[in-house]
Amino acid sequence: MPAPRDSGTKTKPVLYALAVTSTIGAELAITVTAGYFGGKLLDAHLGTSPWLLVTGVLLGVGAGIWGIITTLQRFWRI
Repeated sequence: MPAPRDSGTKTKPVLYALAVTSTIGAELAITVTAGYFGGKLLDAHLGTSPWLLVTGVLLGVGAGIWGIITTLQRFWRI
């Protein structure tokens, strides 16, 4: 009788990489989008177009990069 195959050992690194990549992409997209719409909303109320929109996007990019760094540190620790 042949030994049972362990099919889970090859798929774990692939699923792990997919989880990290998906988390990074979603995190960056959400923070930049939130910065865009937050800046656009503030520009509409304060009449400072386009300065707060640009500031919001840049803050979103910064927050996204910070989130990516903390996510990678968390995933590398495991």
